[in-house]
Amino acid sequence: MYVVTPVQMRKIDQRAIDEFGIPGIVLMENAALRVVEKLYSLYSLKKRDRVVVLAGGGNNGGDGIAVARHLYFDGVQAEVILLAQQDRITGDAGINLDIAKKAGIPVNCILDNSDIPLAEQRICQASLIIDAIFGTGLSKPVEGVFARIIEIVNSMEVPVIAVDIPSGISGENGHIMGTAVKAWDTVTFGYPKRGHLLYPGREYAGRLHVAKIGLPSDSAEAIGVKGFTLNKEEAAAVIKKRLKTGHKGDFGKVAVVAGSTGMTGAASLTAEAALRSGAGLVTLGIPASLNCILENKLTEVMTRPLRDNGTGYLQADCLDEIFTLAENMDVLAIGPGLGRNITISEILRNIFGRINISIVLDADGLNGISGNINLLGQHTKPVVITPHVGEMARLTGLTIDEILDSPVQVSQKFSQEQGVIVLLKGATTVVCEPGGRIYFNTVGNSGMATAGSGDVLTGIISGLIAQGYHAFDAAALGAFLHGYAGNLAASLCGEAGMIAGDILEALPTALKELYNQAQKRL
Repeated sequence: MYVVTPVQMRKIDQRAIDEFGIPGIVLMENAALRVVEKLYSLYSLKKRDRVVVLAGGGNNGGDGIAVARHLYFDGVQAEVILLAQQDRITGDAGINLDIAKKAGIPVNCILDNSDIPLAEQRICQASLIIDAIFGTGLSKPVEGVFARIIEIVNSMEVPVIAVDIPSGISGENGHIMGTAVKAWDTVTFGYPKRGHLLYPGREYAGRLHVAKIGLPSDSAEAIGVKGFTLNKEEAAAVIKKRLKTGHKGDFGKVAVVAGSTGMTGAASLTAEAALRSGAGLVTLGIPASLNCILENKLTEVMTRPLRDNGTGYLQADCLDEIFTLAENMDVLAIGPGLGRNITISEILRNIFGRINISIVLDADGLNGISGNINLLGQHTKPVVITPHVGEMARLTGLTIDEILDSPVQVSQKFSQEQGVIVLLKGATTVVCEPGGRIYFNTVGNSGMATAGSGDVLTGIISGLIAQGYHAFDAAALGAFLHGYAGNLAASLCGEAGMIAGDILEALPTALKELYNQAQKRL
């Protein structure tokens, strides 16, 4: 499913109006009907229920007023609290306000602090609240009467349903613009907006429902939208069909260089995840003095001892061994658990541009190039980097707060400047590629914030690249698979008690479910 910005959504709406002749009032009516349908399906409204619609002066408010009309005509006790002067509401919203007044729907205007007691009285009597104050295009902080009304709404313990987006949340980036409504559910129209998927907007939106309102099916493509997210059905559509006559070479070969003293688990998780994601063959390059540990731990993964002079850490003179390991491989995953030392930086300086396969760079591999990021641009094959915000801060020189404030923009800029695919890990993982595509991954849970989880992700992405997936597709699908397996693990272990190994154990089931879903299309 495409993910749009508020500006893109306005273009989509305008195209429907200008090119197809669909009146704006029709789109508003369709939006209102979708909200009403969702209200009935979620909350089983009855005639005795009192519904308060909080409406602003723009089109979002017009949607809300139309919702109030449909509920009122159904016999529900619906009323409107209008946070604008009636004579200033024009266009489609004005038409709906005129209809509401003619229908006898109670409309109370709240314009200044003296009106707050009336608003609070009406809100406190509500059994359900509909938030239609501000839409996705909010660009300035919420203050004054608006802020006070939102505070009252958030103090209530009744369902709150946001029309399009919770008021006070930026549709562009999910930021709280001063204060914001905490919705139980949000019904948005056409496509999810970035602000629905990025925190804290994602939390404030509650359960997100995307409703069709009669827009042309090619709307997003027509204006060049490049953001998207995946659900299970969409992820299954990306899955490649496996050859029935294939051998292990057909399903790809992965080289992993990982591990050091005390960090053999990172190497093990990465290598096994590559196999569990469908790769045909995985060879793990490990410091030689640790090889016996991995030989005992792993059965299906082959190991290749690399020179470490008995230290448990790779030495600079192991480069030729790494080059030999990478020969005839499809992808090199490097970094997990290698340790932070100048030797790793030296090894990486000599790898980029000198091996002719894709690279997935994570963890200590990222730390190793943080002082020399221009190495990334020297590689002629695709490079995927998978930083968390701390690693991204070291790569970019930005603060963690600056990255959290603008994760999409930071990832996009780095991707385009360095020519690599960036997977920025977080509660909402963002994947960017130089061509402009952006994937928003919302699948997963808090239990995945555990040691080794990122190593599993690195292995999954590497395994997918080895099977012939484009590097960006592998990163996006890999993030989805990782999150989906994490959800399966949480369903068995609980979020608090699950570990990275649980994600790894759930991975085959996650992959199986996607393949089964894909079979339904055939």
